[in-house]
Amino acid sequence: MAASTEYTDPFAPLLITDEDYDPLFWVNRRKANHQGIIQPRPMAVPNLHLIPPLSPTTDPPIASIPPDVLGYILNLVYEKSDSDKNKRPNSPIVFSHVCRFWRSVALDNSLWWSRVIVTPPWKLDEVGTFLSRSKDCPLDLRIFVNISPTTSVPYTYSASLHNYEHFRNLISPHIHRCRIFHLQIYFSTLTDFGVPFFLELFRGVHMPYLEQFVADGRFEIERRLYHRKLFCSAPLLQDLRMGGNGLINYILPLNAVTKLHITAPAEGVSPAQLNAVFNGCTYLTELALYDDILDLTGFPLSPLFAFPSLITLQLLANVGIISEFLILISSAPKLRRLVLVPVYEPDLLLFQEMTTRNKFPSLTSLVLSPLDDYGWKAAIYASTCFPDISHLLFTNSNADPDEFRWCFLERTTPLFPGLLHLALKCVDERLGHAINELVISRHSQNVPLQTVSVNEASLRHLSPYSHLWGDTKLLGADLVGPLGEDLTHPIRNHFLKPVPS
Repeated sequence: MAASTEYTDPFAPLLITDEDYDPLFWVNRRKANHQGIIQPRPMAVPNLHLIPPLSPTTDPPIASIPPDVLGYILNLVYEKSDSDKNKRPNSPIVFSHVCRFWRSVALDNSLWWSRVIVTPPWKLDEVGTFLSRSKDCPLDLRIFVNISPTTSVPYTYSASLHNYEHFRNLISPHIHRCRIFHLQIYFSTLTDFGVPFFLELFRGVHMPYLEQFVADGRFEIERRLYHRKLFCSAPLLQDLRMGGNGLINYILPLNAVTKLHITAPAEGVSPAQLNAVFNGCTYLTELALYDDILDLTGFPLSPLFAFPSLITLQLLANVGIISEFLILISSAPKLRRLVLVPVYEPDLLLFQEMTTRNKFPSLTSLVLSPLDDYGWKAAIYASTCFPDISHLLFTNSNADPDEFRWCFLERTTPLFPGLLHLALKCVDERLGHAINELVISRHSQNVPLQTVSVNEASLRHLSPYSHLWGDTKLLGADLVGPLGEDLTHPIRNHFLKPVPS
């Protein structure tokens, strides 16, 4: 027998009483307060994001405010609420507790209920309420198991999964409405409760609204299964992020995908398998590979991958075959941005030795994060491999001033001769002094920088020098901050945020 998926609407009772509109209620309330008597305002539903009673003031009750003003206030509050898309949305619940007018607006606006954030223990009543009140609106459904929704950091404890079958059965009839679907699950050992358990919901389903699909759940510990089609169709799917054996187990709709993020399975993927995926992404503009995804066993190191539309390439976390992957690219004429986070000393050495021409003619932006002191040598290799770089970003939060000085200043010719824009973060006094030397040195070599960008906290270490820089501008724009958080392994940090342009 199928598990029951019935639920009750915990927000159905009208929480606003006639006392809201009775001025005598507030007069009596003020008198009671002056006498030290506590008269708590009655609330119909406990433990559900309740709004505390309004403090007694000389202002009239909210009901006396004209509807157009109430509507303006509501719009203003809504625009500033729930900015974190991974945080459980409280706004529609809160709004329905304020007054009859706001409640009617909240209940009638199905779009406000279309973002559903779920973590164990499963709150079936709350999930059911959002699914019901969103009516036929496309859904933004995000499920997090043993991972913080706001930080993507795994919990040190395992959450109770009681009733997860009921939860899956509850959302199953609504899966076809998903416009965004995120599933992030973390287990340290193989478990029957895993990504495949949820992804079975999509099999045989037409997904007319689906634009972003993220399934990040330790695929490397999931069993390999036979190759199966994930959706019947998903014509609008543009952003696909999967990992591990998900790439092997599922046939994915790739024809409209423009952003593809892939994490590594335990055994790796052969270049031929990966090339089949790339060939299916006709309009691919952003590619991110995490960890050692490639298995090069028995495969010749010769150009294979063609990326006619690719603009951004990100090789992230512990990708130990950066040179090999770059060598396997036969063409990427539109590639403008390369992200190597972190980068080790030998990562570009093989590519430098085997490449005799500028392989990426449009590449002008480079993001590096030297892992250690020796990692700064990779920046020297990068200057040779990518001679046309004009934008250089270092995501390190602990850049060594001596290594920075050795890398950029102890050269007979300037590193990155076409460099115009430099961005760093967490600049201290010593690093600020080294950056000042670099700016002045490049002026003397007739290859001046146009801008140096640092986060606001670092400005004080560079401002004393900026008057010496001529036309080079110092900007308090943290171009690195979000990037440093985004570009790490999905389990360890933010897999979902877009890369700043």
